[in-house]
Amino acid sequence: MTGKKLLNAKILPALLLLFIFPAINIAQTVTVSAKLDSTLMVIGGQMDLTIEISQPENIQLAFPNISDTITKNIEVVRKSKPDTTLLENQRIAITQRYRITSFDSGLHYIPPLRFEYMDGELARRAETQSSALMVVNPFAEVDPSKGFFDIKLPFNLPFILSELWRFKYWILTILILGVLAYLGYYFYKKREIPVKELFFPPKPKEPPHILALKSLDKIKSEKLWQSGQIKSYYSQLTDTLRRYMEDRYNFPAMEQTSGEIMSALKYQEFPDKNLFHKIETVLSTADLAKFAKYEPLPDENDNCLISAYFFVNQTKEEPVPTREALEKELKEASSEEKQEERN
Repeated sequence: MTGKKLLNAKILPALLLLFIFPAINIAQTVTVSAKLDSTLMVIGGQMDLTIEISQPENIQLAFPNISDTITKNIEVVRKSKPDTTLLENQRIAITQRYRITSFDSGLHYIPPLRFEYMDGELARRAETQSSALMVVNPFAEVDPSKGFFDIKLPFNLPFILSELWRFKYWILTILILGVLAYLGYYFYKKREIPVKELFFPPKPKEPPHILALKSLDKIKSEKLWQSGQIKSYYSQLTDTLRRYMEDRYNFPAMEQTSGEIMSALKYQEFPDKNLFHKIETVLSTADLAKFAKYEPLPDENDNCLISAYFFVNQTKEEPVPTREALEKELKEASSEEKQEERN
């Protein structure tokens, strides 16, 4: 029994040391790697060389001094800041990227990159694996011994009519637009009648006084003021007069106040001097009824309508006789003279 106890006392500590030392060794391990995005690059192109480090978080690692070049054929365009990530077992991962380029074609080797650190009192180092990068030139090599040549002229390709078929819709659209443009120009320059009027003749526009008299007849038949609609009565009455004056005398009566209308009418010649005062009375009475809540007497309402009729009839523009009407009158006059001579 005593021998077995002594044996156990020696074996158990030894087994514990076997399990403890690998764990300590793994925790203190520093691993580094260098990886290219690709092993092939076009001359003048760019790619990343990624450095990945796994180490204990209590170790200070010294990076290799990489400035503008890694080798004489591989240049560093820029480098990123180290990116640190916390891992398990008090370890960290560090990632750093170098953007590299090369302007020399051929196969280039990136030597191992050395990282130094202190393990207790011992100076240690970790190295990345070496990498190979093939830089290719896709352009034809120039042979200086052959001399210089002029720039080659463009090739003359034969014209094939069938190639226009794929543009058939564009060609058809251009032809249609060209025909329409020609027709529009023809009708605009050669015709006095617009194109629309050739197919849809407009209705002859009635003279302003005819339209005004029809509107006054409608107001009279509706008997608005008799049913208490004083404002509506005077609104329709003044709108009719304003529209008539705008068409007859060619000034914006629909947009003007009563005072502005009367100022414009001062420059017109009326056959009856009382017309000016009559229309002024109509407009002022209408303004009072519409805006001042004035209630005109029945006689005033009738007189305003009568004055409107009188104004339109006295100021209406007489139609100019046409050539056909004049010729007809001349024929009738000559026939009457001949008949009188016979008698």
